[in-house]
Amino acid sequence: MSDLLNDPFVQSSVLPLLLGLLAVGLLRLVGGARNGRLLASGGIALAFLALFLLVVGLPALPPPSSMGKLFWSVVVGFALGLVADALGLRGRAASTLIGLWFVAALVWIALPALDSARAFVTLVVLAAVGLWVAFADSLSGAEKTTGPAAVLLALALAVGVTALIGSSASIAQLGLALTAATGGFLLWNWPTERHVWGVSGRVALALPVLIATILTLFTQAESTTLLIALPALAADALRRRLPIGMTGFGPALATVAVTVLAVVPALAAIAAAFLLSGGEASPY
Repeated sequence: MSDLLNDPFVQSSVLPLLLGLLAVGLLRLVGGARNGRLLASGGIALAFLALFLLVVGLPALPPPSSMGKLFWSVVVGFALGLVADALGLRGRAASTLIGLWFVAALVWIALPALDSARAFVTLVVLAAVGLWVAFADSLSGAEKTTGPAAVLLALALAVGVTALIGSSASIAQLGLALTAATGGFLLWNWPTERHVWGVSGRVALALPVLIATILTLFTQAESTTLLIALPALAADALRRRLPIGMTGFGPALATVAVTVLAVVPALAAIAAAFLLSGGEASPY
């Protein structure tokens, strides 16, 4: 059993998927009838943290590395998200809270690498994407659960596979684990949405940007191709233009449609990274 749990494929796919299913169900149960539907989206970040502890271990505090800073940033974000959801924080107040947390985490992680104009430009781009996630109305509505979750799955997939192509194994594992944990949340909400995309979910949606920060500033991976994945952010808006009714099997079909629309740009980004790498497969 220990050999199975130590297998990189299991750690990046099956294990985080199961952890995601368990964490979402646990937070739904803990939240009860009043807050369970809101708190459930925090299961994605909780599963990510659990996988990090199993694979990487508990980082030192204060952390000397960018990976350690990522872990403790997610811990803080996860706690803020749960508290905000428990208090019913919504709208601009919730966006401001997540925005401040994200900028602080981004700068903390990126600070050692800010030694050039290119690094500062990269930081500005990453900050713009993260703040768009925090403040965009199209991803914050209580009725829009699978849309932002599908976007998270697509962005995490793009970051994880791009890291894999760039031979950044630990970052690839985290990105792919986040993808699988998000898949667990989506399974809970298919064919019928059961949960609300709360503040905790919006914290999770910022995680691919923080992982991309490490990939871009601290490795040699072709991470600029991740910009090609950004149209995934419009997947829910595009899905609403499709002639899919919200009766009968319509909601289940809408979930599939928005996931496909989000994943297509991510696959394009992955293909671009592969081509720029010379078409060579990663040794990992």
